[in-house]
Amino acid sequence: MNSLKSIFNNNSSRSVMTFVLGLSLAVTARAQNSGTIDQLFAFTCTRGVSSETCPQGGRPDLIIQASDGNFYGAAQVTDEGVSDPQGGTLFRLTHAGKFTRLFAFTQGTSGFLNGNNPVSGFVEANDGFLYGTTFNGGKQNDGVLFRISKTGAGFKVLHNFCSSANCADGSIPNGLLLGQDGNLYGTTQEGGSSVTPCPSSGCGTIFRFEPTTRSFTVLHRLAAATDGLEPLGMIQATNGNFYGVSDGLPSVGAFNEDIFQFTPAGEFRVQFKSPIHDTGISGLTQGANGNLYGAFENIPAGLINFFEVSTEGTGFVAFAPFTALAGMTTTPSLFLASDGNLWDTNFTDSTAPMGSLFSINPQNGGVLQTFAFDGANGNSPEAGVIQAADGTFVGTTEHAGTISGGSNEFADGTVWTLDAGLPAPAPAITLLNSTSGRVGSTVLINGHNFIGTTAVSFNGVSASFQVLNTQFVSATVPAGAITGPIKVTNLGGTATSTQSFKVN
Repeated sequence: MNSLKSIFNNNSSRSVMTFVLGLSLAVTARAQNSGTIDQLFAFTCTRGVSSETCPQGGRPDLIIQASDGNFYGAAQVTDEGVSDPQGGTLFRLTHAGKFTRLFAFTQGTSGFLNGNNPVSGFVEANDGFLYGTTFNGGKQNDGVLFRISKTGAGFKVLHNFCSSANCADGSIPNGLLLGQDGNLYGTTQEGGSSVTPCPSSGCGTIFRFEPTTRSFTVLHRLAAATDGLEPLGMIQATNGNFYGVSDGLPSVGAFNEDIFQFTPAGEFRVQFKSPIHDTGISGLTQGANGNLYGAFENIPAGLINFFEVSTEGTGFVAFAPFTALAGMTTTPSLFLASDGNLWDTNFTDSTAPMGSLFSINPQNGGVLQTFAFDGANGNSPEAGVIQAADGTFVGTTEHAGTISGGSNEFADGTVWTLDAGLPAPAPAITLLNSTSGRVGSTVLINGHNFIGTTAVSFNGVSASFQVLNTQFVSATVPAGAITGPIKVTNLGGTATSTQSFKVN
């Protein structure tokens, strides 16, 4: 991948010009790309007598691009080759492939008190810290919520799950997202209510963590009879409501997929129930048309089907079967890219036994493009894909890769890039945290694709700004500004707020 040549959140005109130049050079170089998946970095492990150790980590999970332009992620394990792989690392990776280990999860005399198996990826919050969860570890070995800086300093466990009686605060976190209010929201696979027909481990929870006050709150405990159980893949749609997937109440020995809506006011409602034997295996994403997209498994046939449904739960369409499930229980969530199509990774099928990256038409589910992995660039891309600010795709594989080590060393996953010739993703503005203010006051702009922002203006008057993360830009009302819309510009285009900002 081409190196971007500036710090993304610097406000000076010199840095903005340098940034634009770097992105322009990247786009020029992209036309010469062959469209192959290239390894950016491979995780090296060493075979020992009874186990395999991975100081850099192994089996990397989904990564993010942060406000500084670098990539950050978690590798799930540091101890391989055993029946219960464990540990894990947190890392930073530059566009040139320079790797920095920020933190390693290690076992003490009382277990992995800082967490074990970080499997849900990072979220960059408005305070500049990275937040994440671990599947296991912590005081109760039911997972933790943690925070760390982008330099690797200040690691802190913020919540140990199952700290409350009967795990009422949730157990085994499996997702984290940044809300439109700047708070963190997530789900747990278990814990919460264990009232029948929930299992004794609980049906799962929805929680909120407020970075400014460091307060953790359980917002909802699922009840199987009405809500389903084991929620996953929750997103916040442009209408402000949260949507996710849960397993419907078992019937004649089989589950169905429930798509739920959870409002900021705390109302939980199942919007759609799929037929019996159709089980949700991915999270949700929102398409350009406002509808939700996901994937389910048809259990008798063992096939993956992608689907589309409105946020009201109407108009459900199951696309033609995509591929056999091949023994997996989940698949990554679809991703809306800058070409208007949905992209995803597939861990394996008959035509790409090591996995592939593909795109589908959101109108009919037809496969448009595929790019196969060959082992040298990784194997089993099970965590999904993101699109960087310059339009290239970046993702991870859980196995294989190419290293130059000795005979007792092997690659245990990769970070990869693909230049598919797509344009840089354009920004989108969802809402303003304030619709009025004085010159010199600060406005938070919420939306998407803000990494790489080059300009912010108030009704045509340029403003100083800081990119906080991919969803938030902080801008200062400039002198001379008058009432009107706010615009945000990056290499992909310009977004205009639907809300008018009043200058007092």
